[in-house]
Amino acid sequence: MAIKEVKIILVDDNIIFRSALKKFIEKQYKFKVIAEMGNGKELISQINIILDADIIIMDIMMPEMDGYTTARRITWHFHQAKVLAITMHYEKAYLQKLIEQGFKGCIFKNQVFETLFDGIQCILSGKLFFPNEILINPKF
Repeated sequence: MAIKEVKIILVDDNIIFRSALKKFIEKQYKFKVIAEMGNGKELISQINIILDADIIIMDIMMPEMDGYTTARRITWHFHQAKVLAITMHYEKAYLQKLIEQGFKGCIFKNQVFETLFDGIQCILSGKLFFPNEILINPKF
């Protein structure tokens, strides 16, 4: 049985970080980065590419359209969309909002190279992937 190629969209305004992450993902995991954008507005403007992605990896704080707004819009229109946040913010207020806006998981930027594979695999298998620091409210 052939293994399905995982297709990823990267959305982060830091082009140096985005480029390093792309190289890491493609070399280390053999996944395909099918698109890169600098903010949510760019992603929203390319609806077709969203449908092609298995997972969208996105920063929260970006100019023009932040990750919260972008995730909410994407998951509202594409319920099957899987969006993973990458952030430097550890404050619970930021992290709880991720869940409310439709993110399926979260990875801290300073741990991205250690935890990204587990996060992707977990989310693609239909589970949530949030750090223990986040209290997930079971009211959903």
